[in-house]
Amino acid sequence: MAVAQELVTEACEAWGLARYDYVGRTIMSELATNAVVHTVEGHEVQAWVTRLAGAIEFRVWDPSHAPPVVPQRDFEAEDGRGLMMVRLLASGGCGYRLMDGGPGKVVWARLAL
Repeated sequence: MAVAQELVTEACEAWGLARYDYVGRTIMSELATNAVVHTVEGHEVQAWVTRLAGAIEFRVWDPSHAPPVVPQRDFEAEDGRGLMMVRLLASGGCGYRLMDGGPGKVVWARLAL
């Protein structure tokens, strides 16, 4: 996850948007962690940070076609809160799309500027 988080820091600094670094790193960390936990062992995960008009977009690809699942609230659970956090932090929206003609999906979240 450290590589994905560094990607966010480098992008935010390059764009003069360092104030979004902490929230961006949190979003990216949760997206990447979810991809790693739920993908087939040994397969790679890819991450991107893109500047859009009015937002920063965080994307993570994994080879699974299974949709990301936001679990029901369980205050006793020790895990399963990552996508709930992303949903709350992604002020520009979040979602996923299957890759046309290829393996996997991209899960994305946007941080409105």
